[in-house]
Amino acid sequence: MSSQSVSADEPFRKLLLSFGFVALAGGVLVAHRTPATGYELSIYTMTSPWIWAGLGTALLVSLAVSFAPSGADGWESRSFALVLGGLAITAFAGLPIIRGYHFFGHHDALTHLGWAQGIADGTISPFDLLYPGIHTLSVLINSVTGIPLSSSMLLVVLLSTVAFVIFVPLSVGTVVPDQLAVTIAAFGAFLLLPVTTISTFMQPHAMTQTILLFALFVYVLLKYLVSDGASGGLAFVFAIVAAAAVVFHPQYVAHVLVVCLAICGLQLVVPRIPFVSRTRPVRRIAGHRRLYGHTLLLVAVFLLWSANHGFFSGFVDRALTSAIEYILTGSGEAGASISAQGGSLAAIGVSLTEIFVKLFFPHLVFAALTGLLVLAVVLTGRPRRYRDVSAVTIYLAAGLCGLGLLFVVYFVSVTNEMYFRVFGLIAVFTVILGSIALHAGILSLSERLSTRSVRTIAVGLFAVLLVLSLASVFASPYVYSQSHHVSSAQMGGYESAFDAADPDVEFAGFGGAPNRYADAIYAAETRTGAHATVTTDTFESGPAEYYGTDRYLVISEIDHQRETVAYQGLHYSESDFASLDADPNIDRVQSNGEVTTYRVRT
Repeated sequence: MSSQSVSADEPFRKLLLSFGFVALAGGVLVAHRTPATGYELSIYTMTSPWIWAGLGTALLVSLAVSFAPSGADGWESRSFALVLGGLAITAFAGLPIIRGYHFFGHHDALTHLGWAQGIADGTISPFDLLYPGIHTLSVLINSVTGIPLSSSMLLVVLLSTVAFVIFVPLSVGTVVPDQLAVTIAAFGAFLLLPVTTISTFMQPHAMTQTILLFALFVYVLLKYLVSDGASGGLAFVFAIVAAAAVVFHPQYVAHVLVVCLAICGLQLVVPRIPFVSRTRPVRRIAGHRRLYGHTLLLVAVFLLWSANHGFFSGFVDRALTSAIEYILTGSGEAGASISAQGGSLAAIGVSLTEIFVKLFFPHLVFAALTGLLVLAVVLTGRPRRYRDVSAVTIYLAAGLCGLGLLFVVYFVSVTNEMYFRVFGLIAVFTVILGSIALHAGILSLSERLSTRSVRTIAVGLFAVLLVLSLASVFASPYVYSQSHHVSSAQMGGYESAFDAADPDVEFAGFGGAPNRYADAIYAAETRTGAHATVTTDTFESGPAEYYGTDRYLVISEIDHQRETVAYQGLHYSESDFASLDADPNIDRVQSNGEVTTYRVRT
């Protein structure tokens, strides 16, 4: 395509970008003016279609303009297009804030809210918590801006997401200084692959926020390794990022140390292997700065912070013991858990294949791209357009091997809930390496086919991946789960139930919900575990006979909609909930429309 025709398209691109920004602004304005009025089972279906139209239009315009062939002066349009896409993803991730949610997050998130409140009240010291990062930052935002603490925590979630969206393309740009590579990496980041709704969530969750901030760590790491300039400033930045990472989640830092040690091992051993040392990638590795000192610094900060906590010794002992037991006996919890979940899905007519495609198809695409790049570098030393691509690929591949080993250990041990958190870290690497691989593929195909055709295919690929990936970022019935929305009525209902309760009578609720709401309301450092969990046996036997003592039974709108709509009555039916009002041993104590408290008498 001639440069004259490319330049002639520039006014049209600017007009298209203007339309995209207007559509985005309109969607955000509609979202802000249509706040949630009660619990919403799905943020996708309860949000106005006009909002999705605005966000979708902005992303489509961003895609079209970013990948359109442009001349030397086209960088301005592409930059604005990437900003438009980034703002659209920011608006998407920030929908709970824009739509006025009181809070967003169940289980751990409610406990985190309580800890943050305790720090704000002065009843909890940040130094007594293993990972006080998101809590202290939320308190800081609350004290400076006056935003409610629950909203401040949601803002911390949004800021970590924005950091991921920014530093993934910057990391790729450090290795491949090309506008197209940065563009591909930006849209790879827009997929938000580290968030799986299984063990990582778009809600206050210390490990998820540290995983998203891992992109910043990778950027600083790559910048230090490949930069030819002075390293003093980068070393200082690395120290700051390392210290912050430890405060956000030391267990995450233990995983990062595996990556750093793998890179140190490469730098120490590979250049000394005969024949291999003469290859182009290894020669480049030999010319890079060594990571030894930085790794020692990270170890020191990690040990200094975790010295007062006995969590890790017990955790490591439990993980290794159960992994060895699995090797010797073949008994593992992860396989049994997956089988049980597969059976539950089959009971409502859903296959594991369907749920895998919904949750992990974009991950599979980028994993395949990553595998192709690693194979190309190891077998041929290519691509060679940029001098650091092959060396950085080997570094990150070594890190992936280390994380993959951890994934297997977690999978076969009693700590199997951790393996999807390691999967989140792996996703950061696969986004970076997959983007580099896709860039190399587009350049190679453009030499054989027309540039416009190749980039049109890339736009189509990302359009499909964006829809599939973003549809599962928030839990919803689409993935056979429920939204983690916490309305003000929900929080107020639990608070009223606790205040009016007989102190000698314990509570019971679905999924241990009373314990988590107690954490959020009373802001105690030690997690509450005094209250019971409702099971299917509770309804089969009858609550009075099952518990054997007086008990408060709390049923929320979340519980009702999750069980009857999201889970399609798999465990509890509509008649189970209706039976509570018909049971002579159960009295309704109070209800605000979203939370109902019963007194079970024996």
